[in-house]
Amino acid sequence: MLLKELDWRGVKDYLEREDRIVLPIGSVEQHGPFGILGTDHLVPEAIAAEVASRTGTLAAPVIAYGMSQHHMAFPGTMSLEPTTLILVIRDLLASLSRHGFHRVLILNGHGGNIAPVQSGIAEICHKETDLKIKFFSWWEKEEIRALLEEMFGDEEGHHGTPSEISMVMHLHPGQIRKRELPLQSKRMRKYVTSYIRFRELFPDGSINSNPHLASEENGKRIFHACVEAFVKEMADWD
Repeated sequence: MLLKELDWRGVKDYLEREDRIVLPIGSVEQHGPFGILGTDHLVPEAIAAEVASRTGTLAAPVIAYGMSQHHMAFPGTMSLEPTTLILVIRDLLASLSRHGFHRVLILNGHGGNIAPVQSGIAEICHKETDLKIKFFSWWEKEEIRALLEEMFGDEEGHHGTPSEISMVMHLHPGQIRKRELPLQSKRMRKYVTSYIRFRELFPDGSINSNPHLASEENGKRIFHACVEAFVKEMADWD
């Protein structure tokens, strides 16, 4: 079920029997030579909706914007400041807790969100002591990492990856227009402090990734593996 499709009475009825909810979060940012800007929120949004359907729980609307400052040299990227994202997470979790959603699975699609989201969780859990939070990026589970290693090995990389592009191809057929483009030279992952420096290091926007390996078939397999992993995670609460 989707929170956005219920009225307040429907939510009240739900909370009389259940206190779990999935909260997806992503970003709007460049994704290499042919990944679309919505990749990082479309993927966790779809996983969250399917997990909620499979578990009889609710999925909240996706937080589409994230901390993407390092991608700001690429047109179309829209970023929150880290401190803004901390406050967004804190306030949304406080709202959910006040209504009675005490078990929240935050499902993330963007690496730049990790530190701010963890900070927001730390802030709110000192105030809303009934909250139990699980926070995962979709690629983080051991079985997903193993699958990506099997499929792509070292060519998975860190951004504009064949796995995330594959899932968009599965979820939104025809949206990705693959082109025969030369891959940028391989570089070691670096801590980048400036969006200008990021563009210099990774001129096509991807990081050590081979997006040419992406396919709709791979995306279907990865998506269903993610759904299975997080269905189990929703069932496994203390």
